Amino acid sequence: MASGERRPAGRDQVAPTSRIVVALGRPAQGPKACRVEYPERVVRMWALLNEAGGELQLETMPPESLARVQRLLKAVSAELERSVSPALAEELRHLVDWGRAEPDASEVRIEYASMLGWVGGLVIGMYSQLEDAKRDLRMAGHSAGRGPGGGDSPGGTGVPPGDR
Repeated sequence: MASGERRPAGRDQVAPTSRIVVALGRPAQGPKACRVEYPERVVRMWALLNEAGGELQLETMPPESLARVQRLLKAVSAELERSVSPALAEELRHLVDWGRAEPDASEVRIEYASMLGWVGGLVIGMYSQLEDAKRDLRMAGHSAGRGPGGGDSPGGTGVPPGDR
């Protein structure tokens, strides 16, 4: 098979998939670039954080709940660091300080809210970038004489006008 061709996935094979990397903010080069390398992971972590919010809203948190939320936040933080560019990972490390031995419930709530806001900002930024790219592709299609359906005619049939 030629490189880039897809093979059906067998029991011990995984079919190759395309990967999307979302660049955030102004274009930049090198380690200062802000990119989401694995957007699907970031969205998954955002969903996990949203689910954990109910437990944090309890007036008094039992110690086992507090420990469970702390483990979740550390795991989410580690997964996020692996999912974004070094510049964004560094920003996350500055945002959430895991250096304290035993944070109390209010400190965990603050770390949770900070992380949820940060990840929510990433998700909004990713969706904005994807919408902008979609709009740019549509505009490029229109300016190239293609209709809304992507064809060469205003109706988007894909059949050049001389071949109809």
